[in-house]
Amino acid sequence: MMPLLHIDDLWVAYNGRGPNQPVQNMLHGISLSIQRGERVAIIGESGAGKSLLTMAIINLLQEGAFIRQGKIEFEDQVLNQLTPEALRLIRGRRIGMVFQDPMTNLNPLLTIEQQLVQCIRSHRRISYQDARTIALHKLRLVHIPAPESRLLQYPHQLSAGQRQRVTIAMALSLEPALIIADEPTSALDVTMQAEIMHLLNHLCQSNGVALLFVSHDLGLVAQHTDRSLIMYAGRIVEDGPTASLINDAQHPYTQGLIKALPQHSRPGSRLYQIPGQMPLPQQVGPGCAFAPRCPYTTERCLQQIPAPQGPGGHQASCHLLASDAAGDSHMGHTGGSL
Repeated sequence: MMPLLHIDDLWVAYNGRGPNQPVQNMLHGISLSIQRGERVAIIGESGAGKSLLTMAIINLLQEGAFIRQGKIEFEDQVLNQLTPEALRLIRGRRIGMVFQDPMTNLNPLLTIEQQLVQCIRSHRRISYQDARTIALHKLRLVHIPAPESRLLQYPHQLSAGQRQRVTIAMALSLEPALIIADEPTSALDVTMQAEIMHLLNHLCQSNGVALLFVSHDLGLVAQHTDRSLIMYAGRIVEDGPTASLINDAQHPYTQGLIKALPQHSRPGSRLYQIPGQMPLPQQVGPGCAFAPRCPYTTERCLQQIPAPQGPGGHQASCHLLASDAAGDSHMGHTGGSL
């Protein structure tokens, strides 16, 4: 089966800020595939490159950033080879976006009705009234209370949870095949987080829409995704079914993330924290980027980038996995149910 989205060896870089400043790689050879209807999470600390990857997919990179090499293929079209006009027909229509801050999607000067209708009519040749009918239907789908009244309101008149529901309605208004949700619940309280994620999941499953969910919250990921990819310093270091990845983490970084979860600490004790910090791009050495923080580092880790190891469905980029396969284990695999 042909994947809905296929990314092959994607490198994203920033131009140097001065005449003598070198180009700095930010994403290093990212490869991934998403099937129709599949729910995939990208997990990692701030600065891992998660949001940069999503912006590269829809070509909304910040000034100075550019795709250095690689291919982003969606529905049999190579997105990074399309003209801006051709890409605009896909962005919003076939790929919907839900951002961390709803106000990124919403214009504070326009009513909810104006924004939803404008979004729909920018891609479909229909009357204002027909677009308004669709907008009202989408607001009902996302369980906005009194949707007729909400259409007449401005974003600041809605709660944070209601604004996020509006952005989901906007993302769904053009029947996309893929929704990219970049930390869509981090600005919400715990109860609202669960509601928004259940809503996104229900809408994606009922409409056969694929979901690419960017998060640092392993608890949410465990409940709401089929597959997870762990990112560190611009690379994918582990990729596998979410349940397998959480219950049998293979990469030391993934193990550290799981060990840091509150449910893995004794009551009253301090939460585990991975020593050190993620390096800046210019600080990454020639080997594994996680090596300075890893308790299992060898000389090989410092000199050579590890290749993905493991069966096809669950792979991790760690030299010690090759040692395990050879019967020379240095690392105990850890995990746990959430």
